[in-house]
Amino acid sequence: MLDQNFTGKSFLRLTSIKDIIRFKLGRKRSEYLEKLDLVAKKILDEGCDFSGLSFYIKKGKKIFKPLSMESVYSLRRVNKILGRIYKVKQADRDTITKQISSLVSDTSHYTILKGDIKGFYESIPRDSVIAKIESNRILSYQNRRIIRQVFSCAAVSAVPGLPRGISISSSLSELYIREFDRYIRALDGVYYYARYVDDFIIFCHTKSDDIFEDVERKLKQLDLNLNHKKIKKIRSEKLFDRTEQLSFLGYEHFFDCNSSVKIRISRNRIRKIKTRIVLSFLDYAKNNDIPLLCLRLKFISGNYLIREPSQTDGNSQGLMAGFYYNNKTLSDPQQIKELDGFLMKLCRSKRGSVFRAIGATQMHAACIATQGISFNKGFNQRKVYAIAKTEFSRIKDCWKRESDYEKQ
Repeated sequence: MLDQNFTGKSFLRLTSIKDIIRFKLGRKRSEYLEKLDLVAKKILDEGCDFSGLSFYIKKGKKIFKPLSMESVYSLRRVNKILGRIYKVKQADRDTITKQISSLVSDTSHYTILKGDIKGFYESIPRDSVIAKIESNRILSYQNRRIIRQVFSCAAVSAVPGLPRGISISSSLSELYIREFDRYIRALDGVYYYARYVDDFIIFCHTKSDDIFEDVERKLKQLDLNLNHKKIKKIRSEKLFDRTEQLSFLGYEHFFDCNSSVKIRISRNRIRKIKTRIVLSFLDYAKNNDIPLLCLRLKFISGNYLIREPSQTDGNSQGLMAGFYYNNKTLSDPQQIKELDGFLMKLCRSKRGSVFRAIGATQMHAACIATQGISFNKGFNQRKVYAIAKTEFSRIKDCWKRESDYEKQ
């Protein structure tokens, strides 16, 4: 029987080093447990007040963020239990990318269909999801109460569907869309299907128009809609003769001159990386803070630890992120050379808007200080830098306007 209780021990298994600092849990395990036990008791006695949820706007959509210890830990615990009871989890981006690369290399004729579910989180009927959770009673009363409380708070109830940024929204959406996934996989002619949140891809041998009709019909049955602006159809012949490439989940799959399938980072992501490099230098022009510039370039090109090793979840190495870990399946070395060339050219250039903003003296100092920082080390040597999580917000601060900069 799955333990669904709220206890200090169950919360400790969901705690990161960042949480210990953020919530001032103390210096040793006994102190962590003491404070987390109090949080668990408060949730059990009083429920959880989600009225203090904050939010920010990203691409016109509200992203919610729990702030209090009670809201953070109650949602994490419920999400963990949801995943275990209903066996739901988000698909792995790297696994999908590797599978697609293998399928693309098949020399037989096939058609690839790509699509997007319009307004995914906002379109999912929350009443249907909650009714499903309430009806089977597999989830304990305490966990169901937390779900009701978060959806009934004023900030969340004001937006349609499932609130973005709330951990349980991911699990609940996966639970709801499961019927769609099963239906598409069973369609005649479909031999591969994968979905990552709202993006899906289908490999088939039958008439693709009929399959898109089936996709749209099933989505409508679930009160969801296909985003017609993002529908894409690619025939294998176009890939074989290199007149097209397949873009999915931030990667591009293409045939090189030797007819081998390669994977590279999408143009949009490359542009985003270059934009962040430029913005880091422009911010350096204002603050003259060389250590911060180096920290930002290490963050962009290297790797870093985002969660400490934990014996409780079987992860002995901790959770890593960074250029290699975010682009594991990259197989086109030319892109790494391209990024290093861009960084080197920016440092050594004696003309252009960045050079004029910084000035010769400061640029020379930056060029010396940033020597040794490279994407080649980050990817091929998996260079790991000791970057404190408390520095993340300061590192990312100058990238807040990157979308505006890219439009120029």
